[in-house]
Amino acid sequence: MDLRDLIAKKRSSLKSCKTVITDPLGNKYEVEHGQVKKLEKSLPFVVDERPDLHIASIIPGLYLSSQDPAVCNDILKKFEIRHILSIGVNISEKYDDVQYHTCDLLDLPESNILPSIKKCIDIIHANLKENILIHCNAGVSRSPSIVIAYLMIAMKLSYDEAYNTVKRARSCIRPNDGFVKQLRSIENTTFVYEL
Repeated sequence: MDLRDLIAKKRSSLKSCKTVITDPLGNKYEVEHGQVKKLEKSLPFVVDERPDLHIASIIPGLYLSSQDPAVCNDILKKFEIRHILSIGVNISEKYDDVQYHTCDLLDLPESNILPSIKKCIDIIHANLKENILIHCNAGVSRSPSIVIAYLMIAMKLSYDEAYNTVKRARSCIRPNDGFVKQLRSIENTTFVYEL
């Protein structure tokens, strides 16, 4: 049996499948056997219906999460969180016994993270003894990047050491490529910051 026959045999044994595609405008299409059928319009993004309530302890006093624990008073009390630093997210539910801090930052590779690092390091350092939670929307790119920067500057860690410390505590982190490049750029330069 030659390769062409083998491919034809394998192809004939494949099960039929449907592919559903949603474009950036929310238009939804089903493709089956090369035929395209338009479906009912939907949201152009995936709705996450499962909250991510995991809080990662990075170093004593410094915690990292998605936005979900930031609005869960029971979790905040469990970890004795007294300060919350929201990166690029405004949370609506706030508690009287927690102080809130914000930093605007878009999760885009072209966003300049350096001004945010300086602002956030001041906030983290001033509130570390009272337990501070750093979060963004998903706790994957922006807030881990800020925490990595803090570890690099405060503890004099290399990017890889800081990244691995955060990754061990919160395995889903994935700073965007632009943030990684900027964080690596401060590793061996004179990014002057005194704590």
